[in-house]
Amino acid sequence: MTGVDRVERAYADWVLASDDDPQFLVRTSRGYILFGASGARAFLSALDGKTGWPRPDLLSRLTGKGDLDRHAAEALLRRHAIGRCLHSNLFRLLSQRLREGTVYLNTGHSNLSRQCLMAFGVNPDVRVAVFLHDVIPLDFPQFTRPEIVDHFRAMVAAAAEFADLVLCNSQETRKRLSRELGTDKPIVAAHLGLSDLPPKEPVFPETDPHTPRFVTIGTIEPRKNHALLLDIWDDLPEPDRPHLHIVGGRGWADPSLFRRLDRHKLRGTAIFEHNELTDGQVRSLMTGAHGLLFPTLAEGFGYPPLEAARLGVVPICSDLPVLREILGDCGVYLDPTDRYSWLETIKKRIRGSLAEGPKQAAMLPTWQAHFKTVAQALGAGRAGD
Repeated sequence: MTGVDRVERAYADWVLASDDDPQFLVRTSRGYILFGASGARAFLSALDGKTGWPRPDLLSRLTGKGDLDRHAAEALLRRHAIGRCLHSNLFRLLSQRLREGTVYLNTGHSNLSRQCLMAFGVNPDVRVAVFLHDVIPLDFPQFTRPEIVDHFRAMVAAAAEFADLVLCNSQETRKRLSRELGTDKPIVAAHLGLSDLPPKEPVFPETDPHTPRFVTIGTIEPRKNHALLLDIWDDLPEPDRPHLHIVGGRGWADPSLFRRLDRHKLRGTAIFEHNELTDGQVRSLMTGAHGLLFPTLAEGFGYPPLEAARLGVVPICSDLPVLREILGDCGVYLDPTDRYSWLETIKKRIRGSLAEGPKQAAMLPTWQAHFKTVAQALGAGRAGD
């Protein structure tokens, strides 16, 4: 899962544990579905692979899209629906179903629209809280698809208009959001937590125990700066060249980056790409690695360095304010545009002249602390503690 996926999952688990009668809203291809705790638990069970997804139902087949994976999930949620409507009728559905004192939590960017927030926000008995994970499309439009910039700007405008509270993941993100939303909008920063460590699972092909390895984790896109790592591996001398394991799905990128990765002379011998590893496989790959390389050019939070620090693996990161905020002394910080510094640091790590690992893993943030801050911001009582 991506970082945003992990946050949404943590919030789903928290709401299920802290609210006796929660409701969940999902936007589907044919409208909105409102469902309760039983539907949420069934969905999460299938997501975790504990139960299977049902076959797409008649509605999905009638639209000619029954072969898409998402329609099996939509079919499952329709079975648990306590309310359904077309996209244009959301306000009517909510007016009929919402209880007094409801808090609406929107924790992902996927359904952060003016239509949705207005349907909640115009009800005086409902408080709206929105989680904004970053403002990268506005600060660094070169790192996203052109059509995303205006879409993201509209999301921020909707939050500014209808949200009673904005949540974010770091003080650095809070500072940037204050510039976009204005100083009058309540913005609360709470560092994200780490999920429980998954059990190790084997990685195929197996890693070479006799060759040092480095791991980089993140969607393969320009912002993550994979090109720097490919340049470095070109420069590393053959006798001492470590292995580089690139973990993450392919996202938006200049096709030349994918071509270079596909055709790289070291692919399969010193450079390995893993697009669909489980969390357990990632843990196995990370354990014993000489370092986690994170040369990102912009970040809202940055999960991989935290995950590496927890395992005692050195996070070698871009020198960004947000990474210093969340990692402190656990990280090694380098200019993401200075190839020489990264090359020399990797050489030192191989020789053992760089620190063996972070010493403050116990200081890493927890979900318990995160939700304590969020609950306080939402107000004591129904949000739970």
